[in-house]
Amino acid sequence: MAAKKIVLAFCAIGFLQTSFAGFDRFWIFSKDANTQINDTWDSLSDTEQLELIKKYQTLKELPASERANLQQRMDWFNQLPEEEKQKMRETWQKMSTQERRELASRMQKATAEERPAIREEYINKYLSTPKL
Repeated sequence: MAAKKIVLAFCAIGFLQTSFAGFDRFWIFSKDANTQINDTWDSLSDTEQLELIKKYQTLKELPASERANLQQRMDWFNQLPEEEKQKMRETWQKMSTQERRELASRMQKATAEERPAIREEYINKYLSTPKL
């Protein structure tokens, strides 16, 4: 009988720990999104903050057509799974400026069905492991 009570007590404690996991996001006194953004901003160095401000300013100064084009590309990238995003980042870093321009022009001319094949081509080209 005592063993049953001990097991029941452990099960109850385990349930309570898992049922309240993440409860702080519903708590009225927990940090809000603005506080988290401010904390992130404060964690950046002065040079990183200046670079970020400059990037946003240059985005604001883009003509409407270029801004819409950039927004479409950003939306497309954000829809990719995280693993694909990382592959694209690594591929982009390994490409020269000329190759980036070529990729951009090929993607613009391609149909929606051809784009994944082009992306895979570049990913395989730059992320393939060198054979010894």
